[in-house]
Amino acid sequence: MKVENQYIIHFKGLKEGVHDFNFVIDKPFFEFYEQLEVPDGHVEANIELSKKTTFMELAVALTGEMQVPCDRCLEYFTLPVSYQGHLVVRFSETEKEPDEEVIFIQPEEYALDLRHYLYECLSLSIPIRKVHPDQANGEPGCDPDMLRKLDEYLLSE
Repeated sequence: MKVENQYIIHFKGLKEGVHDFNFVIDKPFFEFYEQLEVPDGHVEANIELSKKTTFMELAVALTGEMQVPCDRCLEYFTLPVSYQGHLVVRFSETEKEPDEEVIFIQPEEYALDLRHYLYECLSLSIPIRKVHPDQANGEPGCDPDMLRKLDEYLLSE
């Protein structure tokens, strides 16, 4: 199944109330959003949709892990992902600019594509500085050869 079709909730036939949806975010998603600089990962997205007459509320929970490049040694390491988010979907005949937690869709819409929202959530889950976690003995988890090279260049300045 294409990435474009995997993260869609068809809400039109749902009754008012709470509905649960689960999605898996893995390699094809990360390849589609290459700007994340995450070549692989496995993240579970649990969406609790509360459908009301005039709007919907979504509670989003992401858990799993992603492979990210270390900013110090450039090798990839596993970064745990844990994200909680909230999104409100409002129906509106006029086009309105979405903000961080509210989006607007036309009343005749029947499905909600969460692909871009999930991308944004994952982007927020990646820290600004990504470095291997230290080992149990307190040593850096980075590639020792690269750390030696870095030390050589720092000492030569």
